[in-house]
Amino acid sequence: MKALFKQIIMLIRGLRNLLRQPPRARDIPSRSSDRVLRDSPGKHRKWQKVCKSLRYYFLIIILAATQIALFGSISKQKIVAQNQGFCPVGTSPATVNWTPATGAAAITAQTLNVGGVGINFSFTESIPGRVIDNVETRIDNDVYGGLPGPNLRFNIGLEKTPSPGNATLNVNFSRPVILASPLTILDIDRNGERDFGFIYQDRVTVNAFNGNAPVGVTLRSLGSTTRVEGNVAAGINENSFPNRPDGNVSATIPGQLNRIQLLYEPGQEYGTPQQDETVGLARFSICIPPPAIASIGDTVFSDRNGNGTQEEGEPGIANTTLILRNSSGEEVSRTTTNSNGIYSFSGLSLGNYTVEVLRPNNDFTPTTNTTLGANLTQPNQALLNIDFGFRTTPVGDSGTPDIRIIKRITNARRNGQPIAGTSFNTFIPDPNNSNDDNLTQPERFPGVIDLQVPVRSRDEIEYTIYFLTQGNENINNLQFCDLVPRGTTFANNSIGINGAGSGASTGRYVTPLAPLESFANICNGSNNNGAVVANLGNVPSGNFGFVRFRVTVN
Repeated sequence: MKALFKQIIMLIRGLRNLLRQPPRARDIPSRSSDRVLRDSPGKHRKWQKVCKSLRYYFLIIILAATQIALFGSISKQKIVAQNQGFCPVGTSPATVNWTPATGAAAITAQTLNVGGVGINFSFTESIPGRVIDNVETRIDNDVYGGLPGPNLRFNIGLEKTPSPGNATLNVNFSRPVILASPLTILDIDRNGERDFGFIYQDRVTVNAFNGNAPVGVTLRSLGSTTRVEGNVAAGINENSFPNRPDGNVSATIPGQLNRIQLLYEPGQEYGTPQQDETVGLARFSICIPPPAIASIGDTVFSDRNGNGTQEEGEPGIANTTLILRNSSGEEVSRTTTNSNGIYSFSGLSLGNYTVEVLRPNNDFTPTTNTTLGANLTQPNQALLNIDFGFRTTPVGDSGTPDIRIIKRITNARRNGQPIAGTSFNTFIPDPNNSNDDNLTQPERFPGVIDLQVPVRSRDEIEYTIYFLTQGNENINNLQFCDLVPRGTTFANNSIGINGAGSGASTGRYVTPLAPLESFANICNGSNNNGAVVANLGNVPSGNFGFVRFRVTVN
């Protein structure tokens, strides 16, 4: 250590003696292509310029030597302190790797994903189309602010002309994140002797938000050409060269955020700006949690009453397709519901997702949104409440003409009084027949599948056969036939019909063993106990009705 400092002191003394020699006239190197260069008026100022530059190099040599001397003894302590200060325990830093692009539009077209976090950029201008220079605003691999690329350069003022207003760069995150280290804003300075007659001053305001809530920002000058006041950094000294860090500023933003704003405007402190201006943003990192064992799912169900909530008697819909998308709208996965209408997406990283359900078929309309958000914010989180409801379309909406038939027991009497123990006022679906599933307005189909109480001889049972026509055309010459159940006797004059079409005839009872004539092909079985038949005529599409009759238990 002593030997190293001794060498540094000897080097400084040698350079000091060199500086005492008379200066030679020399050209001053230009800063960058984005500044108009002017030589200083005299040799004396040029010599001051060289001394000033050499002083910077002395400082860098001393700092570099100090860091080299100290690195071996405290490097591990520095790493621990950095992780504790920025990335929470259990997370790790990951760099946002943007790619070279020219112009604001090309930069905003980049949608990045880092550990499940979607990141994109956007620009706004106080005077749209007149502030940002889309040639000088770019991401490139050049060294800028003394840091190797790719860095983002942000230029206001077209073709070396002063900017008529300000512009803002927005960095947007799909979910709240923590920065793994401070942001580094590059090359904030102002005009100097090399810019004779061309006034400019960089002024950058840094804001951060978590949702709509502001997040505190702490700025710190990393060089000699900036002044920091609150969350505003302004150039105060002569511009630096692109390979120098003199105009850099760090922005520390503690806590979670999902948006960063860099407002770039021409400062007026040293006069009205007379040329374009450029600042930069170095690559940055965010804290990424380990892969989460998270899941999203629930049920796609038949919403019979259309209230958007699955209730008793509303079964799941099988083989329905669901698509999971990330915050950028890209498909992550897709699945189908099982026989009970249940689905699940598992093994997901934390982030903002949407689940989209596809219509099971043309007979269904949704009773809930078909796209729902699902935000996984905690490891091992399970969001099992993302469900979707459908009900059958209003009858006659679309499809091939068809008819749906549902048979129910709608009354039971003993000695002229209702048999206790059974209610016929609600709709109970048949677990063995899917024909009554997904009905439109199931409350129109009250009744039970079978009686829960034993029947006796001479008890009277009422059967109702509901029909529902659907499709895009009328159903013509609709015929009805239902065999009288064995062990019962048809009750005379008990047939009732509702909802028949034009050309319908009165229903009638066909006695046992009598020919069923034209109804034979629609009666399932032999007529050895009698049958109820009817010609319902030409029934319009979307028509609801029923045929009702009574029998007496033998």
